[in-house]
Amino acid sequence: MRLAPLALAGVLAGAAAAPTGATARALPSLESARVFVVSEVQDKLDGRWGRVWSTLYPAHQRVAVRPVYIRCERSTPFFAPTLVFGVLRVRETLVPVPGLARRVSGVAVTLRVALRWYGPRDPIVLTPTLHLVAVDGGWRWLLSDEMYRMYRHGACGGLPPI
Repeated sequence: MRLAPLALAGVLAGAAAAPTGATARALPSLESARVFVVSEVQDKLDGRWGRVWSTLYPAHQRVAVRPVYIRCERSTPFFAPTLVFGVLRVRETLVPVPGLARRVSGVAVTLRVALRWYGPRDPIVLTPTLHLVAVDGGWRWLLSDEMYRMYRHGACGGLPPI
């Protein structure tokens, strides 16, 4: 589903982190984080799972290997059509990274997402905060704790491992 440019002024997002052992560097701009999240969400809405996986935090790519990730995501479509999404706020923060003991510098991106539910009059409105971390001068998104655990155990929800 392609959303109008105005709808892209806000969004659901993902996360990313600095590579383990990397020296502290300036983060990419907050505006670039906003653009990254809008692009990621649009790719997810459009089902471009290979492209989405390519921007996943590298250590999480080793846990959620590409063919398993794509298979899992294709098997779990969004439960309701997205009416609008937008970025409400982007701020620098220390980000928890599943699989790491310490937090890393990154950004928190707060979104506003409206989903159609029983008609356009009564949408479900969510305001999740997602995290991104910088890798090699760009943003990467992170698996949630729950998704990290699921992929680490080699399964995809109700699907058996491949």
